[in-house]
Amino acid sequence: MKQFLFYILKILCITILTMYVLDALYSYTYINNQPRNKVHKILQLKNKHFDIAFLGSSRTENHVDSEMVEKLTGKSCVNLGISGASLGDMLILLTLAESNNITFDNLVIQIDYNYYNFGLSNTFKANLIPFIKNPVIKKELNKDKDNFYYNYIPFYRYMKYDKVVGFREFLATFLNKKPKKEVTFGYNPKHGVGLEVSGKLPDTFSKTNAEFESIKELVNRTHTKLFLFTAPYCNKIDNRDKLQELKTVIPSLFSYVGLFDNKEEYFFNCGHLNIEGAREFTKILIEDIISHKVK
Repeated sequence: MKQFLFYILKILCITILTMYVLDALYSYTYINNQPRNKVHKILQLKNKHFDIAFLGSSRTENHVDSEMVEKLTGKSCVNLGISGASLGDMLILLTLAESNNITFDNLVIQIDYNYYNFGLSNTFKANLIPFIKNPVIKKELNKDKDNFYYNYIPFYRYMKYDKVVGFREFLATFLNKKPKKEVTFGYNPKHGVGLEVSGKLPDTFSKTNAEFESIKELVNRTHTKLFLFTAPYCNKIDNRDKLQELKTVIPSLFSYVGLFDNKEEYFFNCGHLNIEGAREFTKILIEDIISHKVK
């Protein structure tokens, strides 16, 4: 019996030691190797200034050609759109940028379906996990119900978010493998034509969003100009008219919901433009917002 208990104890010790080693190895690799997404890029960037930054979900990442903006305006421009990003994600991204002395003269933020979402998206949260010692990230993750396990159970965080920061992503980062999406703060165009509808917009929109209010406070604190826009949807999606209600909540919002109703060839699917649509949309944004408003 004593021998059996000793064997169990030995296995337990080896397991705990392995978890500590793996946790340290994963964290060191993510922190010190080349970033493979925009969250990691912001975390590694220091003391940088951009004239214009676009924030939002894939409806920014796939819609705004930052290189075109630079060529037509002569101003430095970055596309910080992240697929699936919520307003909570954007708030943390801007807070991290501020803590790293990354500054912007102008922020152009997509506001539409994301006004209804609250908290951090799972993918964004997973990409914060390796940087848990960062004060901004630690404060945010301490709000999570699993914060005890993140802080005191080695390797738990990587096991929980294995799909995003697990072995496959760790190995790709360790080997400096080129990511599918370029991490240059540019946009990632969609190719193809279609009007496929996935899901629907909510039946009602909240009249307030605390995370949006916090973004506005941060923008005021950093003396940054703020512009807001709603990206196009095709007219086949349910409750599209509800997006018009946002204009009553945010009067300064530039709404482009029905912009391409007669240009179906500009859509990759109902919620995303293809590369041709993105180029046309970028030109319109430049004309409506950037050329006349941004200095």
